[in-house]
Amino acid sequence: MSTWLISISAAGALVHPPQPPQLDRRSALLSVASACLLPLSTLPLPAAAISATTMAGKSKAELGCILVEAPQQDGKSVSAQLVLNGGQVADVTYESPWRLAEGNYNDVETKSIDTGDTAFVQVMPGQGSLSGMKKSAFTDAILGSEGRYGAYGAPYDVKVLSDTKDESADSRTLEVSFTALGPMTEVDRRAIVTAKTAKGSRDIVMLISGTQAARWKKGGKEDALGVTSSFRVATRPTDLKAVPSTDYRYGRTSGPSNMKSRNDGF
Repeated sequence: MSTWLISISAAGALVHPPQPPQLDRRSALLSVASACLLPLSTLPLPAAAISATTMAGKSKAELGCILVEAPQQDGKSVSAQLVLNGGQVADVTYESPWRLAEGNYNDVETKSIDTGDTAFVQVMPGQGSLSGMKKSAFTDAILGSEGRYGAYGAPYDVKVLSDTKDESADSRTLEVSFTALGPMTEVDRRAIVTAKTAKGSRDIVMLISGTQAARWKKGGKEDALGVTSSFRVATRPTDLKAVPSTDYRYGRTSGPSNMKSRNDGF
């Protein structure tokens, strides 16, 4: 119970409120220290911080590839079978000095862990005329947030540096530059895009090969041109439908095989 003190003076009785308990020096210091020590979980994180959960939760790139079976590599020769719209299977091949990427995060891709060089196949459905397509149709498909370079957001500062059409080969080649977003950085990149019409289908099949801009003039462009110039697409009729359940990976986990971590080639 609080104790009230009453003093008597000529003016009458004065009533004093209860006084707080006095703390000794040690108790006072402990009280201040405990008030300052907040749990780390209550402290705000920097706006740019990316947690391990966010990094591990990257979704697979949407490249339009429906694979009949796993891609193969024999020496430098890479081959794969893609189911296209219109009742066609495309047999695609290209030559690459880099190893075939493993795991269900990847469709048809070869990459160099050392230099960041990559080459991968992508399908644009229902385009039809290759020569009449706008350049933006290629960059929107390849460099969107759901594309190969969009794991941390869509690339920006996108430029088409050249655009060559080969009517006789029914193909088109573009050179592009862009800035890709990584987990904690931004990287300027260059790439060569070779697109081909798939006979019997309105789908366009592309091979994109590129590397960091810093390596482009140090052998990177030469390597990318060598890979994309070897790209071949041949089609044959099939009863398979171009739907997700046709893919040999359908229903399997999308994580890396054999617990190997994904490397985005940045």
